[in-house]
Amino acid sequence: MNEIPYASALPFPVLSALILVPLLAAAFVRSLKNARHVYSLGLGSAALELVLAVLVVARFERHTSALQLVERVPLFGTFAYHVGVDGISVLFLPLTALLALLVILHAQVASKERPGHYLAAIFCLQATLMGAFVALDLLLFWAFAALELVPGTLLVRSWGTGPGRHAAARRYAALNAMGVLLVLAGALVLGRATGGRFSLDALVDMPAPARAQSLAFWLFVLGFAVRIPLFPFHGWLPPVMAEGPVVGVSVFLVGAKLGVYGLLRFVVPLLPVAAHRHGSILAILGVVGMLYGALLALVQTNLRRLVAFACLAHTGAVLVGLSALNVEGLSGALLVTLNVGLSAAGLYFVAGFLHRRLGSTEIERAARLSHHAPLLSFTFLLVGLSTIGMPGTSGFEAEHLVVVGALGARHGIMAIAVGLGSLLGAAYLLRYFQRAFLASAASAPSSPATEAKSTRGKSVRDLGPRELVIAGAVGAIIVGLGLFSHPLLEVVDGSVRAMSTRLEHAKPHSSLVMHGEGAP
Repeated sequence: MNEIPYASALPFPVLSALILVPLLAAAFVRSLKNARHVYSLGLGSAALELVLAVLVVARFERHTSALQLVERVPLFGTFAYHVGVDGISVLFLPLTALLALLVILHAQVASKERPGHYLAAIFCLQATLMGAFVALDLLLFWAFAALELVPGTLLVRSWGTGPGRHAAARRYAALNAMGVLLVLAGALVLGRATGGRFSLDALVDMPAPARAQSLAFWLFVLGFAVRIPLFPFHGWLPPVMAEGPVVGVSVFLVGAKLGVYGLLRFVVPLLPVAAHRHGSILAILGVVGMLYGALLALVQTNLRRLVAFACLAHTGAVLVGLSALNVEGLSGALLVTLNVGLSAAGLYFVAGFLHRRLGSTEIERAARLSHHAPLLSFTFLLVGLSTIGMPGTSGFEAEHLVVVGALGARHGIMAIAVGLGSLLGAAYLLRYFQRAFLASAASAPSSPATEAKSTRGKSVRDLGPRELVIAGAVGAIIVGLGLFSHPLLEVVDGSVRAMSTRLEHAKPHSSLVMHGEGAP
């Protein structure tokens, strides 16, 4: 793989700066006592991080598969601090930076307890995610993924809103730690099979033997399945979403899809023979998870749990695109991941707005919100339509490419399943919208307790200025990418085509010989 050093584009190591800025911000905000100073410094630091991330995209050379803005510092043995971006990873950087800025802005609106500690945890979580997205060494990626568990667990345990937040934090930490250990095992298997190599470029140029690929493939898949989450390894997600902070770790867990990114970044390109061997199993798991998640979302009355199961459903579409192993499927899987990250995070911001007004995100607490809070209602509808791939939103092109990719790989049943998943998505989102935003209190059950809860909707205020900034930013990006998706496709095209070419050469009928073993 070709590499372009950072010095050819910028005078400073911008990717290291993306990791360092939030770490420094975390240290400073934690030491401040005045809440106003905490939020001012936090917003300024998050804005600087977003500027750096946008600068990376602006200096990114499109239509090439080369790794860009590369920094490489040997540490010990074959392990190195090796970071860079290509079309697979570059768009995750502005997404993560934007989500952090909006989370901090929402924290100011919601007046979080111990704001310095809260923002410090957010910044630490952001730094680990940035590190994982730019890491080009398997062990370095693993280190950042493991470190991510610390601030994530702290946010759920300390700033959760439900009585079961401590149990949810323990489950999150235990299951994800198991997944991280499996990823490490997969990395060690791959490194042992390739003579101690862990760098992405070395592993691509010198693939592992087919047998080692299969073992590493399943270790990686099982490890990432927990973080994605993939059915049936999703048990930690609903309690964390329901008991943890309404906005905060929830936004990052559904917005920054680190598990899916791991499959795109390392598993598919580094294990092409295994991807062809076992890709259909991934697709089947994806379809089962898609239908399972959509059906469970259909019966939810709590918006936070609904979005958790909706994310499980949309992950299934990503796996269908990945299993196609062609340009359209891989591009669609990448864009669905980014779109779900943005739209699901947007729904959790809406959940935060509702929770601040009603004390809950249950349907029974709301009544005619479209009449009392039209801007809030419109935000929910727009973001919800994006998650189901409505034309004119950022989700349309993504879902379309997944279907085209599945059909191109002769996975007709999978393509039909993706379409059915979108229909079920429309059902559960519009059902919640109808009952929470359109139904009147008179249509609710007439018991005194329910009526008392329902009539609270009459005093709901609409979005305030800072909330409008959050809703407007998410909505503008959704519509902008929906109407002008071509620049996005240009960014990912070079890397996706290079990956597709490597996968094509590793097909079972290929004459490629790997370490003396013919491709099976």
